[in-house]
Amino acid sequence: MKIFRHIQTIVALLVLLTTGAAAQSSMPDLRMVEAQGFAPVEFNDENSARMRALRNAIENASLQGASNIQSTQVMEQGNLTVDYLRVSSSAKVSDVQVMSESREGDLYKVSILAKVDPKKMCANVMSNHFRKSVAVTGFPMEHPEHTSLGRLGSVDRSLAALLVNDLSGLNGVRVLNANYMTLYPNSESAPTQISPRMTLTRAVTAAKDLGVQFVVSGVIRDLAMENPDAPRASNWDGWLKKVGISKASRTRHFVLDIFVHDGYSGALVFQTRYRTYGIWNERNNAQVGFGTAKFFSTNYGEQVRIMLNQAVDDLQETIQCQPFMATIAQVNGKRIYISSGAESGLRPGDYLSVYRTSQKFDRQGESFWQITDTRLVAQVKQVQPYYAVADLPIDADRLNLQMDDIIMAW
Repeated sequence: MKIFRHIQTIVALLVLLTTGAAAQSSMPDLRMVEAQGFAPVEFNDENSARMRALRNAIENASLQGASNIQSTQVMEQGNLTVDYLRVSSSAKVSDVQVMSESREGDLYKVSILAKVDPKKMCANVMSNHFRKSVAVTGFPMEHPEHTSLGRLGSVDRSLAALLVNDLSGLNGVRVLNANYMTLYPNSESAPTQISPRMTLTRAVTAAKDLGVQFVVSGVIRDLAMENPDAPRASNWDGWLKKVGISKASRTRHFVLDIFVHDGYSGALVFQTRYRTYGIWNERNNAQVGFGTAKFFSTNYGEQVRIMLNQAVDDLQETIQCQPFMATIAQVNGKRIYISSGAESGLRPGDYLSVYRTSQKFDRQGESFWQITDTRLVAQVKQVQPYYAVADLPIDADRLNLQMDDIIMAW
């Protein structure tokens, strides 16, 4: 009896501990955080200083939620030549409340109270209602011969059209079909054709030609059958398996690389390889076509559809985690004309940070685009469907603003 009672006690304790751990794990990770931000006041422009101080406070709140510290030290002949420390965060800040703000001399101070979720992405990014413009280019095939089964030769353009259709209407995205163009003449080396600074100047050119902020591209690496000579499935397969006779499965692979480049700097902001496979039981001479109803009715097509759904989710999250950007189309005194309007969600009263752009060259002669913060903001005054008008606190000549410089909103 004593042994039985001991066992009962141990079991009760285990149940209590398990229940407590489950309750603790189910507790929300959201917590309220207080943070402060500071920014210098330049050109006596308090609006610009306030926006930078608010962004600094949000970054500080995010770091309190979850921070990652990376340190690198390089020693050469006993001397410290490189000492690098980077602190980053992956915590999402939301429901920001400004508790107090004031100007002290040439310094602007903002105190906030915000919710921080360490499990969410888009750290240090203030949520906004703007829709970022995206162009989806064609997807070249590394092995075009793989498309012969099922007549899938149109996959290079049809895949881009599918992504455009899936992305259309999603929050924060305004998508354009550019499946007639490709960024990689040599698909085998994509995206290693970028410069040592991880930029792709072809993406900048394409973005300017198309008038978009991001360029989605990629390469179809594999569409091959694992056992191309395997017989098609039949009703007799179950009986044959019972007597110990099995056939090779008609497994077909789909391997896809997707890249997202920032259209203003050419920087690679997203890169992922997607893999899937399924059973391809169609006749060798069947004209199925990629993306058709017949294609998605196959087991292989079902698996490809699941993979593409994941890719669309990843693309939307990546794009939403980036700031909104648009080019300056015209400069006139304190007034600037922006090449985005109501279609992107701009509204009168919005504040937009102003940046200079310039083309630079590294030691290898590779060109790259540099974006420089002017530390000023422009306030939107008028909005039309495809452009907006904003006012600066000082004359644009003092900043040497030019056409094709940019505005940004976090």
